[in-house]
Amino acid sequence: MQRSTLPATEIAEDSRQRTKNILALVFIALAVWFAYFNTLHNDFVHDDRIEILQNTFIHDFSHLSKILTSPAWAFRLENPQGGSNYYRPLQYLTYAVLYHFLGPSPWGYHLFKLLLHLAVCLVFFWIICHYLKNWALALLSALMFAVHPANTEAVAWISGITDVACAVFFLLCLLFYLRSQATPSFTILLAFYAMFLFGLFAKETMVTLMPILFLYEWIHFRKAPTRKHWLRVYVPLLVGFVIYLSMRIYAIGSFTSASQLRYSFLSGFQSFLNQVVLLSEYFTAFFFPLSLNAYHLFDPVLSLTDYRVAKALTALAIVLVVCWLSSNRMQSQQRNLMLWGLLWFVMALSPVLIFLKRIGENVLAERYLYLPSLGLSLSLSIPLLRLREKMPRLMTPVLLVLLGLLTWKVIDRNNIWHDELSFYETTARASPRAGIILNNLGTAYARNGRQGDAVKALETSVSVQPNSAAYKNLARIYAAMGRHAQSETAYRQAAALNPGDADIFSGLGDLYFALQRYPESIDAYTNSISLNPRVPRVCFNLADACLIIKRYDKALAAYQKALSLSAREAGRAYRGMAAVYAAQNLADKAAEANRNAFELQP
Repeated sequence: MQRSTLPATEIAEDSRQRTKNILALVFIALAVWFAYFNTLHNDFVHDDRIEILQNTFIHDFSHLSKILTSPAWAFRLENPQGGSNYYRPLQYLTYAVLYHFLGPSPWGYHLFKLLLHLAVCLVFFWIICHYLKNWALALLSALMFAVHPANTEAVAWISGITDVACAVFFLLCLLFYLRSQATPSFTILLAFYAMFLFGLFAKETMVTLMPILFLYEWIHFRKAPTRKHWLRVYVPLLVGFVIYLSMRIYAIGSFTSASQLRYSFLSGFQSFLNQVVLLSEYFTAFFFPLSLNAYHLFDPVLSLTDYRVAKALTALAIVLVVCWLSSNRMQSQQRNLMLWGLLWFVMALSPVLIFLKRIGENVLAERYLYLPSLGLSLSLSIPLLRLREKMPRLMTPVLLVLLGLLTWKVIDRNNIWHDELSFYETTARASPRAGIILNNLGTAYARNGRQGDAVKALETSVSVQPNSAAYKNLARIYAAMGRHAQSETAYRQAAALNPGDADIFSGLGDLYFALQRYPESIDAYTNSISLNPRVPRVCFNLADACLIIKRYDKALAAYQKALSLSAREAGRAYRGMAAVYAAQNLADKAAEANRNAFELQP
């Protein structure tokens, strides 16, 4: 009887566990849907408009080699190996596929982001449930992460895809690692290595998987990995990192771009102080997600006497004391998991802390919390479940209310990302000294025909943080409003701040052309072309200005330059050349140019 009953009991238990797992996965999916369904109505916001709508690299599949061999934003750079710290080929490859099927329709991109976030939550649950053998901890940790408001920037903003995709590959790596430990298989190890490499191409913070894995082994097994384990696990990961690093250096031209160094004035000690302050700010953003903002303007700490240092040390001390008190009377496995989750959080944030000089004033960005908050969600859920075991009648409704409040905060926060005006107005109110946000707010107002509001925002931008982009946009709006003297002044101020921006000089040339100040217009266009010789529009404008004041040789050279740059506008170039020849009474050449124009564009 016992031999026949035991299998039936095990089968029934397995069935119950499968049912519990399915219910948990459904509950997590519903939580993600309720928290983020309203993002499906959101538009392209902030970098989305440039990286998707204006990114020629993703509009067809002919630029795949450029995506793999160029840094991020190379589609806007005259020098593909200049001006970027980021190498994110998987981001643009994903955009290329989505653009192929969806075109410039934002809802599909938002749906894809929602599904990616759901994948992270489900894999996170499965790892804790199946390999760490704790169903309740898996469910609460996944739900906590799924509806945490600090993750809204990474999920609701399309350009936050790098953080979410990296987290997907990070967890898949962890899943394959744990599976290979349970049932050794070369195929599983290959999948483990591949996920790591894909994760690096999504975002460089994937490299933190190695120390986080090492800490997991050290905490749980209390010993360093053997030589065989190093060769089996860590050496292949290091090889993958070297492959990624080689491709990154080839694409960017160096490990990072020297032009992107923002806080070069910080000493080593000052950098350490800022790392302490930043770490405490990230802890605060997770535990008290009340003052979320898409652009935290971070002012670096310069001395130990800055009150933020004492505030940070106090906050970090409180975190450590609370963790220590919570770990009392815990089982060793729970204590180990809580410690590992805390170290996961710190280690996953370490690239931000280490490279804060290169990230600049927006080094405190909530999207950077996405991968680290997985570890903290795990750590926080452990003491919460212990309280629930002691006070089930009280803590069960408390946890449900907590998750409900977090979900409500996420839904409300998603509305900020609905459109550009909502985003920039809200962010500018939260960060009134952020010149770049005020500049973008001004351009958003201008696109919506609110010229007066645009001028106010841009004038505020240059007053709080003088920057060439705001001066340039201000100059364009002044010109459109007929305020030509102010437009010229703004262009010159922009050029003084950024003399290498060809667009500034082309705009100044347009202004002079409209005012019929053709010699000055020619000088401005010539400067623009010397800085960026690949813009057909500027060549045409230069040629037109030269033709008007009878500088025929220069006009002809400019039309020929435009012809070499743009086959699509060859007809216009030939017509311009015909006008030059006609003005010089070269009838045969004029007729030939007109014939060429007619053949191309009858």
